[in-house]
Amino acid sequence: MRLPVIVNKLIISCCLLIITATSVLAQKVIKVDSSHVMTLRVDPSNASGGNVSDVFAEVNYIPLETTDESLFGSIGKLEVTDDYFIILDHNTHCILIFTKTGKFHAKIKSTEGKNMIYDFAINKFTKQITFSRDGYKNMTTCDYDGKVIKTTKLGGETAKDEINSDNLIYFAPDKAIGTYYYNEMDSTDKYYKTFSKSLILYADNKHKVYAHGLPFKKAESKLGNEILYAGNSTQNITNAGIDTVFFYSKAYNYSIFTITPNTIKYAYQLIFPLYASLPIDFSVNPIYKEKRIEYIEKHRDAIFSLTNVFQSGDNLFFKASIYGTTKEDNLIYNLKSGNLIAYKHIQPDEKSFYLPISEDNWNFAGMLTNTGGYLYTAVSSLATFTAYEQNKDNKDVRNLHYNPVLTQYFKKGNRKDNPCIIQLKLKNDL
Repeated sequence: MRLPVIVNKLIISCCLLIITATSVLAQKVIKVDSSHVMTLRVDPSNASGGNVSDVFAEVNYIPLETTDESLFGSIGKLEVTDDYFIILDHNTHCILIFTKTGKFHAKIKSTEGKNMIYDFAINKFTKQITFSRDGYKNMTTCDYDGKVIKTTKLGGETAKDEINSDNLIYFAPDKAIGTYYYNEMDSTDKYYKTFSKSLILYADNKHKVYAHGLPFKKAESKLGNEILYAGNSTQNITNAGIDTVFFYSKAYNYSIFTITPNTIKYAYQLIFPLYASLPIDFSVNPIYKEKRIEYIEKHRDAIFSLTNVFQSGDNLFFKASIYGTTKEDNLIYNLKSGNLIAYKHIQPDEKSFYLPISEDNWNFAGMLTNTGGYLYTAVSSLATFTAYEQNKDNKDVRNLHYNPVLTQYFKKGNRKDNPCIIQLKLKNDL
């Protein structure tokens, strides 16, 4: 009597194994297309500047409403939708939603302790925000009013076909691109996944990975704990300005890849002068093992991070971070002329109401996002009010006429208010 039971159990087990294997095998591996790489020679020390009106066709300041509920520190992440600015504050780990005019709309609060909100994903197609505030046991989905729509339980770190992350960029209602991390796992590790050796992942809206690509070398597997991040707002995967095209940059590498729903292309190779470059084998040579951060701290002119890559027309914007203080970290490279502009060298003028478009500190990220033909950044109210006071004492600009938005801002606000978002449109011929 027991034999049929045992046979049935074996059949069921085999079927489950076949189903699991089929789902794993169904994951597509996307190869990197390296057939059209554009080499860009970039020397930050030769970057020029100019006035705001020389570089930008439009500059718009959008003060974010300050109330007891909406007050926050700095913008760690910014997403721009048709109607809202959606912001992650790294100080309170809350998500704040403002209208496009800067009026406070809603707030999604974090939990206290280690399981706070560290990131979020926006699905512009379904108008939803997804995040975790319980250590990635569950993903919470809210609408743009901050109201919870659903909570989805994740399979956990051992789920072989699942990504436990909210750092996703959706290119369709049910499909997104995400990133994975350098690791030393092999197939015997209980946390090993079929995509564990790839840096780019393609997932559905249930976090199931259906494709992956851009594998890292075995010698790079130890980089996971040796990556130095350049401030709170750095992004190594960004929207190129089109909903289905993204830029990706690897750690300790000067290559830029374009990612689309079906392709991964090696697009740009930046070459910096020797004084500004890491050793060519920095990410793979074992002599740098557990010494990489120490090396960067000692070689303060070497560019260690290439992030926040955006493109507007013929202009490529990127942040090239060094450990030392620099005014040449946020750069604009014109792909036609080869001209290089340092963003922090651009001086305020009448187009910007003689207000700053940047701040010279470690946490200034440069550009935060790129959508609808506009680049977006932010400056603190401390910076704008300081400039406003200086303008009043400057005889050349003391009669400056601010637009109605800024007039109200300076009349009713103060230097402790929320940051100002700046919307910028680059001129194409730089």
